[in-house]
Amino acid sequence: MGYFTMLDWLIWLVLGVLILASYLDLKYRAVPSVFLSGLIFVVLLMRPQNLLFGVILLVFGLMIRDLIDDVAGLDFGMADLKILVVIGLLFASSHVMFLFLVIFSILQFAYITLWRTFISKDEEIPFIPCLLSVYVTLLLMGGIM
Repeated sequence: MGYFTMLDWLIWLVLGVLILASYLDLKYRAVPSVFLSGLIFVVLLMRPQNLLFGVILLVFGLMIRDLIDDVAGLDFGMADLKILVVIGLLFASSHVMFLFLVIFSILQFAYITLWRTFISKDEEIPFIPCLLSVYVTLLLMGGIM
């Protein structure tokens, strides 16, 4: 069996939801809250042992939200925070969490720079596609299983 066929159904569910949420974020700049809250519930039921990582990423997300709002004037919304919690609930170790933080920092900086350079300097930036790219990167690196 190949790597992708052996992945847990939960990983595929989260990937599908993130793809749909990215589309909604790009098109409408909104994602239904119950959609992501339900995803948190399902992932928490399946991976309760990873609750600490979900909480840590929630706090990290709150710090990022304050930082980018105060410094860059950007909006890191509730959907973005919920997705961080979901991703955190999928971590199996602190090493994966630290890897996530590094990848997130690099891709977020590149994403904002590219958006402001090529898309719009004034338009609100949808962050969920960036979170999707971080998730896929971790998935390909074997950090989420």
